[in-house]
Amino acid sequence: MIILDNATLLDTLVAFMLVSIRISAMLLAAPLFSASSVSIPIRIVTSLAIAVMLVQAVPTPKIDLLSPMGALAIAGEVIVGAAIGFIFQLGFAAVQLAGEQIAASTGLGFAAMVDPQTGTQSPVINQFLSIMMLLSFLTLEGHHILLKLLAASYEALPVGSAFFSANTLIGIAKAGALIFSAGMLACLPIIVALFLVTLVIGILTRVAPQMNLFSVGFAISILAGLALMLVALPGLTASMAGILDETANRARNLILNGGGA
Repeated sequence: MIILDNATLLDTLVAFMLVSIRISAMLLAAPLFSASSVSIPIRIVTSLAIAVMLVQAVPTPKIDLLSPMGALAIAGEVIVGAAIGFIFQLGFAAVQLAGEQIAASTGLGFAAMVDPQTGTQSPVINQFLSIMMLLSFLTLEGHHILLKLLAASYEALPVGSAFFSANTLIGIAKAGALIFSAGMLACLPIIVALFLVTLVIGILTRVAPQMNLFSVGFAISILAGLALMLVALPGLTASMAGILDETANRARNLILNGGGA
């Protein structure tokens, strides 16, 4: 028969709370889990379930949560959990930025609807690429990688002393820049091709005004954009896989090793 005194029970509850705080922060920032379509009760239950599985394996110091050290420990757990989710969210943000640029180039920027991932209005092409990115994330087991990285972070950044160095914070910023660059490079061929289509239409309209191409130029740009999207789809899928792989590698390096990007 196991007998728990008040002190042991209190220490267990404090450890459980500290572990669950990092998990909750990660779920609030990470792709898929942070979608507006995922209700708050589901996130809470998921966070508590993961915490139950990890709390016995994670060493936690005895900290009074109402003390200044307790406040620092809570802040550290929030920062680490949010950073893990934020790094993965950067890959999705890069693809969304690419979708915004393509939509603006094709003239479909006005065709917007509510995005179920963010709860805000965004162009249809943006949502299409976001869904493709989410499917790639699940296909490549990105959610498993995310949870494994979370579990491993408790060894690299123990509970109660989980604060990033300046080098790690700079590395996160550099990683974001590189991931956004990869997203823009993925859509750059489509943007350049659409620019050339618009340029040709403008030149023909200027040279031969009687053709009145300007009146149909908008429709031509939309059709050209959709055709280019269809042709570039395999390349976009490969680029998304590369972005996810780069994101995962940099997340491991920054969170587990504290290395720069």
